[in-house]
Amino acid sequence: MRIGILGASSFLGERTLPLLAHAGHSTSAFTRSPPMTSCPAVSWRQADDWRGLTLDTFLSLAPLWVLPDYLERLASTDIKRVVVLSSTSRFAKQASPDARERDVAQRLIRAEEQLAQWANERQIEWVILRPTLIYGFGRDKNISEIARFIQRFGFFPLIGGATGLRQPVHGDDVVQACLSALSMPGLPSGGYELSGGEVLPYHTMVSRIFQAMGRPERTLPLPARALSLGVSILRCLPRYRHLSSALVGRMNQDLVFDHSDASDRLGFAPKGFHLSSDDLPAR
Repeated sequence: MRIGILGASSFLGERTLPLLAHAGHSTSAFTRSPPMTSCPAVSWRQADDWRGLTLDTFLSLAPLWVLPDYLERLASTDIKRVVVLSSTSRFAKQASPDARERDVAQRLIRAEEQLAQWANERQIEWVILRPTLIYGFGRDKNISEIARFIQRFGFFPLIGGATGLRQPVHGDDVVQACLSALSMPGLPSGGYELSGGEVLPYHTMVSRIFQAMGRPERTLPLPARALSLGVSILRCLPRYRHLSSALVGRMNQDLVFDHSDASDRLGFAPKGFHLSSDDLPAR
């Protein structure tokens, strides 16, 4: 196939490009900056360079709200199917007490609706994939951030019992779902949740990170009333400037999503939550 990909320089994109090349596809990768990796059968293009381009399918791994800027350009490429990554945050953050998180959820919802309307009007197939907590390769913004906190401070704070259920999904499982969505014949248009193969409490997830790092487990239970003070202190550090009380407060909220549709339609078979050294950030 002739495949276009947006977000090819992301950590998921770097895992996807070699697999597309190995499968014999011709890939046009769009980027705003020089490519971080070279790969056979990949033609790198500037994000605004769509001249003379014909595509069969298109994959977006970029933040979903940037996609509407490219839809009219896509319409000129004879595209037949568009596959995009969204997030289960569109559900989990919709009623967040944090205005920034509610804004993220609304941006995801609007972008999904724009894609569906645009594609339906043009009879183009569309697939929205919504992963849960993506981890892997030491470059994610979920598990790796917890590991970096442990590296820096030697402990990890837990609010209340930190009993909220999670389903971390490995980046390679997300990539395989993307590849299936690009090529699966007869795939109905719609949204598919991509959750991990194991459901576990937040505190157990943190415990396994300690184990994978080879460090003694040191957690600091904190009452909810200490939350605002701790977040305020951490936000003085550049790495944690984005942190919000709502994010930490979700430690006791269940975020579980059914991926049976993705399993049935895409052959999605995610692994359980097991960290290797390659899944942790460099020290």
